[in-house]
Amino acid sequence: MGRTFYDVHVARCSGEHPFREPGFSEWFCIDPLGRWRYLLMEPNSAARNEPSSEKSSSCSDAARVSFEKPAVARRGSLLGALLAIGVSGALLGACGPESNGGTGATGSAGMAGAGGGGGGGAGGGGPAGPTPYELFLKIEPELKGNCYICHKENGSADAPFIAGSTPEERYNSITSWPGIITATPAESILLTHPDQPTHGGGEAPPFPAEIKPDAIIWLTAESQNAPDAVEEIGPAVKPFKPIGGGAFNTLYLSELGPDFEYASISFNAKAIGGTSDEPTMLWLTNITVHTVADKPLHIVHPLFTVYPPGAPADPDPVDSFSNIDQTFTIDGNPKLGTGEVVLTNWKKGSYLGLAFELIEVYGGNAGGGTGCKDIATFQTVVVPKMQTCMMKCHGGTDPQAKGTMNLSELNAATPTAACIEVRARIKPGVPADSQILLVTDPTQIVVHKYKFDGDYNQYNAFKDAVTPWILAEQ
Repeated sequence: MGRTFYDVHVARCSGEHPFREPGFSEWFCIDPLGRWRYLLMEPNSAARNEPSSEKSSSCSDAARVSFEKPAVARRGSLLGALLAIGVSGALLGACGPESNGGTGATGSAGMAGAGGGGGGGAGGGGPAGPTPYELFLKIEPELKGNCYICHKENGSADAPFIAGSTPEERYNSITSWPGIITATPAESILLTHPDQPTHGGGEAPPFPAEIKPDAIIWLTAESQNAPDAVEEIGPAVKPFKPIGGGAFNTLYLSELGPDFEYASISFNAKAIGGTSDEPTMLWLTNITVHTVADKPLHIVHPLFTVYPPGAPADPDPVDSFSNIDQTFTIDGNPKLGTGEVVLTNWKKGSYLGLAFELIEVYGGNAGGGTGCKDIATFQTVVVPKMQTCMMKCHGGTDPQAKGTMNLSELNAATPTAACIEVRARIKPGVPADSQILLVTDPTQIVVHKYKFDGDYNQYNAFKDAVTPWILAEQ
């Protein structure tokens, strides 16, 4: 096979506007402090011969270097080689890097924290490459211009993946949203969903083609900086970034094996302590376990682990759930232990992991459930209001939605099975803490495919109708 070489254009900049050189792809100066930045260019064989546009007068001598693209992609291979490439002082001449202050990367490899923190240093004292957050900032204006109007908090779309009033808040939102950061960046829903006919009912725009290459570079950097699970005590799920601010999070357990398909653990997450810029704790509340019909879930000693930016995994210092040994059924009490935990080792930009000393599915119905207390009210007021949920998703159109809450028997003469399924997603007597109201609320930054298309009046009508039944189930 022939060798493919890539050009890297290195320059010292104090401006922020992009410019082009003949034969090079677009590159940009992102650092107003005048530090070094370099980006992957197109292969030499595909270089474009476009006329130079205005160049920032603050950019000094530039350097070019070529290297061979690795034949086998590995974690941190191509992008890692780019961001860690050792461009010697002789090559750079008098244009050496300056101090890593402000929002720059640390000298050691790590994950980007929003607005700062670790993020892929060059190693050996070499120049630091762009952190994932800085790569995001390049495409953020276009994402905001194309996506924000619908996908902001309380937007018309049901997926507020880019919520927030500042670039940093939008970065935290988008990197926490399931399906955005993936092992294979090209499979990210950020890139795949906009081109589907279901995007906005066919009326929403496709993903902006002009920023797709830079989006892939950013998604690759995020993927390569995501930590792997440390299985210190037993099976573990892949670490993820929780949605904070008290938001509702759902962690699906299907990656642990086919027996756990559609089972999940939910909680609200809020960073506390310290300052808003540097919180010191993560408070998880309303921690609940949700299994499916005829698959009771047995959990022993769940352990939450913090994966700080650029640092080793750090398990819960007090091992809060070390004495937990519980079995969960679809119609039983879903609360895990005390239902809350405070992780005192939390740092901004961290990932969160969860491992188990033992997690298994018991065969058959383990018993201990309560069933529905007021099926008559359920049939009278809830069944009519859940027809859309049943037809669009939970009746079978969406296998995951059906597996999570099976409404295929919603219209049965006596909807006992459907009532048990829905009861598993409420907190009897407490409507405000019931999942069927939390996940469908258009104002909440919660992952759910249906939120009444952003119509708060429809949501309120639904809430008013189901609240009497939730109260009756106490």
